[in-house]
Amino acid sequence: MLTNYIKIAFRNLLRNKSYAFINIAGLSLGLTCAMLIFALVRYHFSIDKHHSKYENTYRIVSEFVSREGGENFHSPGVPYPLGKAVLTDFPNIENLSMTELAEDYFEAIPSANGEDKKFKETGEGAFVEPSFFKIFDYEWIQGGFEELKNPNTVVISEKNALKYFSTTDVIGKIIKHDGRLNLKIVGVFKDYKDNTDFAYEVMPSYASLKEYYGSINDNFGSTNSSTRCVVSLNEKFTKANWDKLMPAFVKKYRPDEAKYIHYVMQPLKEIHFSEDYGGINKNLILSLFAIGIFLIITASINFVNLATAQALKRSKEVGVRKVLGSSKAQLFWQFMAETAMITITSLLISIVLFQFGEKIAREYLDGAFRFTFYFDASVILYVVLIILAVIVLSGAYPALVLAGFQPVMALKGKISTQQVGGFSVRRSLVVVQFAISQMLIIGMAVVTSQLSYFQNKDLGFKKESILTISLPFMSKQDVVKMNTFKNLASAVPDVEKISFSMSGPPQSGWVNSTSLRFDNRGEDEKWSTHVKSIDANYLDLYGIKLVAGRNLYPSDSIREVVVNEAFAKKLNFKDPAKIIGKKIEARGRKVEIVGVVKDFHQQSLSQTIEPLYMTTLATNYYSVNVKLRSANFQKVIKTLEKSFNQVYPESYFNHQFVDEAIQAAYQEEETMGKLINFFALVAILIGCLGLYGLVSFMAAQKTKEIGIRKVLGASIGNILMMFGKEFAQLIIIAFVIAAPAAWWIMNAWLQNYEYRISIGAGIFLLSIATTILIASITVGYRSVRASLANPVKSLRTE
Repeated sequence: MLTNYIKIAFRNLLRNKSYAFINIAGLSLGLTCAMLIFALVRYHFSIDKHHSKYENTYRIVSEFVSREGGENFHSPGVPYPLGKAVLTDFPNIENLSMTELAEDYFEAIPSANGEDKKFKETGEGAFVEPSFFKIFDYEWIQGGFEELKNPNTVVISEKNALKYFSTTDVIGKIIKHDGRLNLKIVGVFKDYKDNTDFAYEVMPSYASLKEYYGSINDNFGSTNSSTRCVVSLNEKFTKANWDKLMPAFVKKYRPDEAKYIHYVMQPLKEIHFSEDYGGINKNLILSLFAIGIFLIITASINFVNLATAQALKRSKEVGVRKVLGSSKAQLFWQFMAETAMITITSLLISIVLFQFGEKIAREYLDGAFRFTFYFDASVILYVVLIILAVIVLSGAYPALVLAGFQPVMALKGKISTQQVGGFSVRRSLVVVQFAISQMLIIGMAVVTSQLSYFQNKDLGFKKESILTISLPFMSKQDVVKMNTFKNLASAVPDVEKISFSMSGPPQSGWVNSTSLRFDNRGEDEKWSTHVKSIDANYLDLYGIKLVAGRNLYPSDSIREVVVNEAFAKKLNFKDPAKIIGKKIEARGRKVEIVGVVKDFHQQSLSQTIEPLYMTTLATNYYSVNVKLRSANFQKVIKTLEKSFNQVYPESYFNHQFVDEAIQAAYQEEETMGKLINFFALVAILIGCLGLYGLVSFMAAQKTKEIGIRKVLGASIGNILMMFGKEFAQLIIIAFVIAAPAAWWIMNAWLQNYEYRISIGAGIFLLSIATTILIASITVGYRSVRASLANPVKSLRTE
């Protein structure tokens, strides 16, 4: 029986090639996109689940309560001495490891000729304690983690061992971390799966930190977002114990700040999607999953529409089968077999397309949306479920309709369009298709407009042709080297201006902040301010405007400060000029405010402009800002690199243009834009395929009607109008459904940004105009073919 079902299904598909092609093409596209989305969603929801202590692992994070009743400030970092204090006060904690993230670092490998071979690392590294490897699971190729209790030791990944030494037999060999900290390799671990938020390739011992930094602020008064703490718990000490005892712990070590600081244990399972602490937007991933479902529904709608439209052609076949003894159940499964054959064929094609899609996704979506498609039981289960869902969604209704024909009526050819679902059902399904497409088009327009807003908004500073170069950590003695490099760089003809600072205006998420006391007030303000170390050339180079007072005088130490407008407004100075001459006390120094600058954006446009003061402090200059006047950037960069290596032979020339740094800050939004654009186009393409098939069926059904109309004098325009008005109505109905739903979804997304566009009427007009245009082209092409047919032949058609 099954063989017979398959044989008949195969013959029917060969007989109706265009019907089969449209369905297979639509389903293949839908399944391919659904599989790609599944790979992405599965990746993000499986982060770190491979660790055996996944359920019992936590990260301790810092929450600073607003003293003014506003939003609390969150940091994934903790004070440097927190780990030691926790272990002292709570000895029942199973494992605890302090970690210090290392970003923008490089490794130097000593060579026999005395010249180090340098490797710039693009991923993160971290200083860790041996207990880190008791919390997280690693496989060891050589050595282990036990010796990490000693300073100047390091463990590295298999990939890095091969990169540095072309072998994994590297125990005892030396690498120079950032070219200045000699580390002995004591272990090589197997490359981990990339579905982790702890993807560290190089892990020096935490005991090496003091030598690396020179000194460490070993008190509870300083919190660095790079200093992290992870723990694993058991029944002896649980998160409930911590929540109960934490207030007393904070009061013991931060008695003056106990009301305003919480150290929270965040479960490992929540870290990846915790936006307050730098995690990814969970709703964004779920939105993509919803888009995948929509694409499957869109492709299934094509199948239902075309299958029910084809039903009239097969009515006599059904009648004959019933007269010969076929039951309703047998006919149902016959038509379901056809659906299954189309779906499985589509799946095989989509598996091939998936391979190409994955390569393209890796190339264009790397970073914010990295993912890997691991083939295991969950993948097989997903494929089986999606195939069953598509077969049921696509095949059940048409099969029931076809199997339900009355044999006498079928043999007499008296089955009407109403008996096969009629246009009422197909209209509803087409409306759903158009609504999905229009929602995606509106989403595409909103994301594109917001990205354009990011790129074109005046940030309050110049960003064009400015290169930033990272400097190594400096002591007072290194200030001489800094001035030497400045002289060499200034001598380059294509260098217009040069300045030193803690960072450029865009700070890539990290900030330096402090509390302060204003003028002669008796207590600190109930808010904190951002701090930036700059030299006297910084404002001029970036074109940051003064609204009151003057610029800083040249100095290597803290003498005076300039503040931004937000700082003055926070202190209730409506006229910025009136704050000039006032003093602030911060970090043990009392200095005078000499200028107020116009507000400029230091961080993403998702955040408001915070109070800021800027001052001179040469030992806090980590960046060189170079304004270039030449369009031949590569030539200038090579010259600057030569000068840099001359002054800092032990360091790595790490550079980036400011406009590139700003663009990188919106990588997640840009990636979302690419994804929505792509899936919107796929949804439109699938819809066009279905629309073309449906119009083809309508043209076939109305062949005689079209011939009669033409004989009676109807023009091509009249024939086109007959087809077009039907679908124009459906587009309008779909728009009425899609517009409010899309507005609600995209308006909620825009709330993530402090500075954002408003969703105007133009975006909705663009959506409906695009849909009408695409539908008109699709319907018009097939309608023109029908209208140009010879009416004599049309009237002879049976």
